[in-house]
Amino acid sequence: MFKNIFTTLAAMWSASAVFAQTVAPAVVPSGAVAAADLGILASISLFIAGWAIAILVVLALFGIIAEHNDSRGWAIFWMILAAAVAYFAFSISLTSLIIGAVAYIVIGLFWSFWRYKRHATKVVEKFKTATAIEKERALKALHPKEMLSTITAWIMIWPFSMIENMIGDLITGIQMLVTKFFRGVYHKVYDSAVAALR
Repeated sequence: MFKNIFTTLAAMWSASAVFAQTVAPAVVPSGAVAAADLGILASISLFIAGWAIAILVVLALFGIIAEHNDSRGWAIFWMILAAAVAYFAFSISLTSLIIGAVAYIVIGLFWSFWRYKRHATKVVEKFKTATAIEKERALKALHPKEMLSTITAWIMIWPFSMIENMIGDLITGIQMLVTKFFRGVYHKVYDSAVAALR
């Protein structure tokens, strides 16, 4: 019985192969096959681009949170990862990459000027009523020579820094909401979970 099934399947396979080699090219124009192949490639590209956009959004969120918490090393890491995902997912040409990199750095430089000015204003405001020693220490730490790594980070991660500056108050509000208002809820969950161990 199985021998008959295999024989029938083999005959159908060879017949379809002969059809594909002789009849199909005469019936289906080669342009239609090429168009079908392009349609499949376009669908795959859109699928990859869709996932890449979702991944980029997640990486951007991680970068913004890292910048908000002054973890600039992590923010740079998330930015490099996002750039790699964008490069491989969207097939960016070398010329576009170079032009984009130059534009990115120029925008980052201008952003770092504004960001440093804003930071300096906040520090001066914070230490207005401080002691003379605290003021001197704060002014020394505020000097551009002392902030070189921070300024470089602002240039490299300017999109994260810019978004964080726009929604930083919202992030701080959410953190305060969790720590102040929901602290009791989290403590009750913790106490009930740990009660079994006591």
